[in-house]
Amino acid sequence: MAKKLHKLKIAGSPVFIGQTALEELKHNLGAAFANKETLFVLADENTIENCFPILVEQVPQLSSAYKIVVQPGEENKTLQTCERIWNELAVAGGNRRSLLINLGGGMITDLGGFAASVFHRGMEYVNVPTSLMAMIDASLGGKTGVDLYSLKNQIGLFSPPRGVYVYPGFLTTLPHRQLLSGYAEMMKHALIADSSSWNKLRKIPMAVISNWEDLIVESVQIKADIVNKDPEELGVRRKLNFGHTMGHAFETYSLRNDENPLTHGEAIAMGMICEAYISYRTIGLSHEQRDEIVKQILLNFNHYKIPTEAIDELVEITNYDKKNEKGRLMLTLLKGIGNSIEGQKCETALVREALFRFTDFGRLAD
Repeated sequence: MAKKLHKLKIAGSPVFIGQTALEELKHNLGAAFANKETLFVLADENTIENCFPILVEQVPQLSSAYKIVVQPGEENKTLQTCERIWNELAVAGGNRRSLLINLGGGMITDLGGFAASVFHRGMEYVNVPTSLMAMIDASLGGKTGVDLYSLKNQIGLFSPPRGVYVYPGFLTTLPHRQLLSGYAEMMKHALIADSSSWNKLRKIPMAVISNWEDLIVESVQIKADIVNKDPEELGVRRKLNFGHTMGHAFETYSLRNDENPLTHGEAIAMGMICEAYISYRTIGLSHEQRDEIVKQILLNFNHYKIPTEAIDELVEITNYDKKNEKGRLMLTLLKGIGNSIEGQKCETALVREALFRFTDFGRLAD
């Protein structure tokens, strides 16, 4: 029986999901991208070692591609790293007739998409995500960007890739913590738009999931349904930001203060706890559903312990969130599981209250 290849479209970009996704890339390099003068592969030190051999085995044309390798980690998603990429592209003869293949997790697809989109005023790129986070979220929808002084995604633009090739086989290369990071975004997609998907995730402990492909397709479809209505995030696409204002604050704080910082997904999980509490306090999320969300998150993620004095710094970080309007935080909140509302104003006092309650919720994990 032929292996099924799932085909979707997000913000104009074709997305291929399945065990034959890399075969599709191989075909397209000989067809849709046959006129490209130079092929480049951007990867980090982990994906060049663990994933590039798999990629080349299935897409032999890339064995001769020019490789650009950067250091892994969110702390390297900077303009300084972009400058190095641009220099390597220029030295190797890159131009608007070249193609960049971003092989990696969300850091690589964000960074590579931005670097390609402004090089020579626009070099085409494709994403080959290797992490669960990138497969269901970061590589999709055309958001690209870099961080500025540890503040998340302050510089970037909307620039859809020419294609996204999701090969679930790469998940076998991931450590558990990175797999868990992507699982947070999968939970988010269910919470904002699909209660049946949430109930399915509740019934399957992440540690025993074996068929990731079906869950990936379901999660990507949720994102596609939202993004295709609002590609440039002027309205309904903001639903995808649930957990991200507070989550980015946790992520930035952790990058500044922790020797072993939170992953993006771990930070978003903590952000969803806080924003579920704000939803309960403001737009009618029930006490029962709030506690259900908190308990389910803490079944999978360690509660992030913060000292009381960290709350002021976390509140200050939220003031720099790029989704703010006229100095007010704008959140996506939940009326119920699977029912989200974007563009909800939130006062600083309530953010502070949510962070104080966040420390209490840690007892649910004890």
